Amino acid sequence: MCELCNGMSEQEHLESIMTSIRRQGWTVQYVEGEGDRNPSFAYTVGLSRVRHPEIIVFDCSPDHAYHGLRQLAYPIMTGMYFDEGDDLSGFYQPPDRAELLRFPDSSTHLLTANDLYRRPGEPPLPALQLLWPDPLAFLRDRPAGPAESGHAR
Repeated sequence: MCELCNGMSEQEHLESIMTSIRRQGWTVQYVEGEGDRNPSFAYTVGLSRVRHPEIIVFDCSPDHAYHGLRQLAYPIMTGMYFDEGDDLSGFYQPPDRAELLRFPDSSTHLLTANDLYRRPGEPPLPALQLLWPDPLAFLRDRPAGPAESGHAR
């Protein structure tokens, strides 16, 4: 469950985000999905501080999202720069395949990042979409079958 859904105030949530950013330079904001039309997603907050696009990944669990995003965020914090089409094979070991695409309008999904780092009158922050499939997504998103009813998944 998200921190806000679990009773944390917006101010406490923002302070938690800022503490993470102060500690490691960036953090991950996870948004729970609502079915096929609104899948879960997660994105970095803080890469903009080092003039790098924020990165978003869709249809993932919180752990998978963090693992995938940190593979790029830590090198970014040490000066690397990634863009659409870059070879990511050194960061995601086989059989994983990952790809970056430009994300057209970060204001639609990267709300916290834009709230913190977008300057008034400026366009939305640049962002990249990480295509890195969660191998367990099909298990999370399918309806429970008769044998699975009543059991935690």
